[in-house]
Amino acid sequence: MSKKKQKIWKAVADIVQNTCFMMDYPLRFFFEEWPKLGLGKKFNEYFTYFKGDFSQMVYVAWEFDDQTEFMAKKVIKKPVWAYGLLKKVEDYSTEFFREMKKVKKLPLSKMSNAEIIKFLKKVGKIHSWQHGLGAALSWHADAEGERVTKAVMAVIEERLKKSSVKKSLAEVFSLITTPLRESLIQTEEKSFLKVAQSISQQKKMKKVFIQSDLDELVNNLKGLDRRTYRKILTHYNKFAPLTYQYKGPAFPLSDYVGRWQALLRDGALPNKLLRELERESQKLKKEQQKLIKSLNFTFQESNLIKVAQYMMFIKDYRKNALYNAMYYYEFIFKEIGKRLHLSVGQIQAMGFKEIVQALQSGKVNTDELNQRQKEAVAYWVRKPQGVKDKILVGKEMKNFLKKIVWQKINTESDELKGTCAYPGKVTGIVKIINTPDQMNKMENGNIMVAHNTNPNLVPAMKKATAIIGGAGGLTCHSAIVAREMRIPCVVGVANCDRILKDGDKVEVDADKGVIRKI
Repeated sequence: MSKKKQKIWKAVADIVQNTCFMMDYPLRFFFEEWPKLGLGKKFNEYFTYFKGDFSQMVYVAWEFDDQTEFMAKKVIKKPVWAYGLLKKVEDYSTEFFREMKKVKKLPLSKMSNAEIIKFLKKVGKIHSWQHGLGAALSWHADAEGERVTKAVMAVIEERLKKSSVKKSLAEVFSLITTPLRESLIQTEEKSFLKVAQSISQQKKMKKVFIQSDLDELVNNLKGLDRRTYRKILTHYNKFAPLTYQYKGPAFPLSDYVGRWQALLRDGALPNKLLRELERESQKLKKEQQKLIKSLNFTFQESNLIKVAQYMMFIKDYRKNALYNAMYYYEFIFKEIGKRLHLSVGQIQAMGFKEIVQALQSGKVNTDELNQRQKEAVAYWVRKPQGVKDKILVGKEMKNFLKKIVWQKINTESDELKGTCAYPGKVTGIVKIINTPDQMNKMENGNIMVAHNTNPNLVPAMKKATAIIGGAGGLTCHSAIVAREMRIPCVVGVANCDRILKDGDKVEVDADKGVIRKI
């Protein structure tokens, strides 16, 4: 009789500001809808470990590997199929943006519990498809082993050998796989510069921005030119929700006013910066088209590259749609909180079905919700009778975790390796930045190290001379932003934020995907 294989678990992703509510939608979709859509049925167990604002997505090691390999092979073999699904993700994300922005206009205080439930069910269906389907292609397909990334690199490398192109593989890969469509980060930057341009065109207002104390400036904004004030508020209301991430709060108005103030104090010319952005965009388009023509890809290879570009675009777009939604969910949660005597945090510690049940029955276990905010495990398992899920706390959670056998990880090395997201070679001092409250230690010229980045960390990324990311592949946030900012970047560096420490001096050779301690 053969010995039963030991179950080994591994934490695949660290997520900050995570909540039970946020994880409920995609996990249910993973387990219940993926098999119906031909997206695989390779994992049977999963749990999210929550501790305060920190969380980990934990899978059975071989199940996760089997699932990502299944998805990657399907994307590589059927890029047209993958492109069609990505288009669905984009459509659902656009609908998600549109529907959630209606929340501010809803008469929430006058709506019955049944009406609130009806609205939540309506947006919940969009949420499930947008998040659940999106993760299949823009994360799982290229997670850890970076199989899609490596397949695209192999195609480009083979074509480079047969061409007269005198660029490195890292440079060509970065140029060819960068989406030509404008990301929301780029859209925000252009909008920001246009507002700065309006301010700088009025000498008196420009002087006020430069000379005023920031708090004083924010408090007196209404006293400035009415048209410019409207532009400031329009920009803020449109883009601030994208910084909410999963738990909030979103960046305050003072952050945006401070950015405009800093830009004007530095003597920057918004018009010039806008022209530079446009020139860079046109330059990328011409270089990309020239390279694609020179490398003479086959029809199948061209489709794979289009999918790689689309995956990068979708990862950014769907994530921002999700952050935006979480911002607007808070308005609904505040109203529900009034009725059930709960805080927003307590409601965020519930799954969608639990919220519906609480509104219908008026009953909640506040002690358990408080425990969930401190520490909890959300466990999912596929059984013959169907998918079961439960949130564990207290003794039950501790007993569950005691039985977990974790995959061993190496946290000591003088040389780390990953995949080049944007080429370049620099030396600098490491700063570990995983959460917004760590950004104050980041100085211009530092090398930023993070398990994975998110929009809240962009201010720190702008100060970096290089970025090292633990999450990997074309679609990780670090890779996307590094390309847009043209910062040398290596991703898929396992345990980089555990092996490297603040103050370490390292050399980052992004072209080779190598980081060496000095």
